[in-house]
Amino acid sequence: MLPASQPRPVGDDGEGLKPRFRRKGDSIIVNLPAEERGVLAQVLDLLADVERVEDDPAYRRLKVPVYLDDAEANEEWWRLMGDELDQSRAHDRAVYRGLMETNDRVVLSDAEGDAVLRVLNEGRLAFAARLKLEVEEDHDQLPEADRAALDFLGWILEDLTVVLMQAL
Repeated sequence: MLPASQPRPVGDDGEGLKPRFRRKGDSIIVNLPAEERGVLAQVLDLLADVERVEDDPAYRRLKVPVYLDDAEANEEWWRLMGDELDQSRAHDRAVYRGLMETNDRVVLSDAEGDAVLRVLNEGRLAFAARLKLEVEEDHDQLPEADRAALDFLGWILEDLTVVLMQAL
């Protein structure tokens, strides 16, 4: 028996619901319309704007304590690993930038897909922190445009996660 069709608003031809990522063998085929690439490219601007100061909620959200009950061990971890994490994030963002700067259908490896996933996740976390989103109920209080942007990032993250998990 076929699954029930998904409800859509009248006039919605379902174009917006098509997966943007699909697996083909060991590769991930990316099919992002130009308009969506433009929106997703803004994630890089958001992350570049994250200030390395404690009063930036996005910075605090991306620099989470590794050791909650040991401030000294936490500082030591960040001293030893912070530069390596920054280099890894820079690499991930370069992969992401390459994806956003092309209008062609792109083929990614799983490693590149993981990099894109990490950047999208960082962007969503930073955006939510700047919106002062702390608990799930805060989502419903957001202005419609912010809620739609956050939901769009979540949908793209979910779509890519599902495709990456197919390789496991």
